[in-house]
Amino acid sequence: MKRLPLMAGIVVVILIVGGAYWYINQIASAEPWLVAVTYTGHSGADAADGVAIIDLNPDSEGFGQLVDTTPIAPGVMPHHLYYAPDGKQLYTTALAGDTFYTVNIKDERVSDISGVDAGTCQLGENLYFSEDGSDIYLSCMGSDELVIFDRESLDIKQSLKADMADDGAAYIRYPHGFAISKKLDRMMVSETISADLSDPGTRVSVVEFSTGKVLSTHVLAKTEGAPSAPVEVVFLPDEETAYITGMLDASLWKAEWNASSGEFEFAQIDDPASRGHSWPLEMYIMPNDLMYVSYAQPGAVDVYNIQNPAQPTFMRTLPADAGAHHILFSEDGKYMFVQNNLLGLDAMNAGTISVVDLNSGDLVTQLSSFNDAKMLPTSMTWLR
Repeated sequence: MKRLPLMAGIVVVILIVGGAYWYINQIASAEPWLVAVTYTGHSGADAADGVAIIDLNPDSEGFGQLVDTTPIAPGVMPHHLYYAPDGKQLYTTALAGDTFYTVNIKDERVSDISGVDAGTCQLGENLYFSEDGSDIYLSCMGSDELVIFDRESLDIKQSLKADMADDGAAYIRYPHGFAISKKLDRMMVSETISADLSDPGTRVSVVEFSTGKVLSTHVLAKTEGAPSAPVEVVFLPDEETAYITGMLDASLWKAEWNASSGEFEFAQIDDPASRGHSWPLEMYIMPNDLMYVSYAQPGAVDVYNIQNPAQPTFMRTLPADAGAHHILFSEDGKYMFVQNNLLGLDAMNAGTISVVDLNSGDLVTQLSSFNDAKMLPTSMTWLR
């Protein structure tokens, strides 16, 4: 009879050891989730900026490891990463100089980074690809224009400019974020801030997309005379409602299309400053009627229900780190990843990547991989 407890104990030990072996083996065999990340070097003036690849699968043996780093040059300041609609070519804009870059990927590594002459463009920010994939639009915050390129040849086709005038006519200035509604034949462009960050804007401009004609300019500010620096614009899937983040006055705005007047009507839809959140940056519209907005200070992500587009409802705050900026979501919907750095600015340059469990809302970990390598991440996208 005494053998039964002994046998039971042996079985328990076998199960525990076997389970541990299975778990370790699962982690070792889990496929990496590879992400391309632009970075700036912060180890001195000679540190090169470039593009890295990191594994962000929490179940992978290489989780958090930089599997590839490819420098471009010192002081380039690569900024936003974009894939062409067909997923075959990766691009990055750059804040320094008059160039943006093609990033070629081979065997899940960066094989080549080549510069594209952007003409008079200075401080390249966002890219947009035409619906048929033939054109690339680049917003140039330092030269007050949007430059249009032929996607195949990468030659410049046109520059959209409309300077400020004394008569109050509509204009484009300090363009950063922009979004297009093909349904309405409208493009909305933000007036963000001057290249030296000394002159923030307060307006968004509405452009007739098919002609490039600037139709109107609208003030977005919580307090009259106080700059808001609208930074990003996104149209909802219905293409009749757009949201805009006001970076400097911590505001969130909507632009609703009025079919009768043929114009947009603007209104503030949230005051995140009431929750202690400021510097709203990116917006991510998800298919389940949720919107995620990153706040660089103190470093957080707010989640909104946008089932009623006219009045988003705040739901919860998810953790991040100082400089919370670009966001990725795992394909299984379990994790959110937040790149935490805005231009290396004080109190907004944690340099980490936050990993958050979307079910519990808890922080899984703060990855310091880039800080450890004396780099600051600037944007990121899933490797295709």
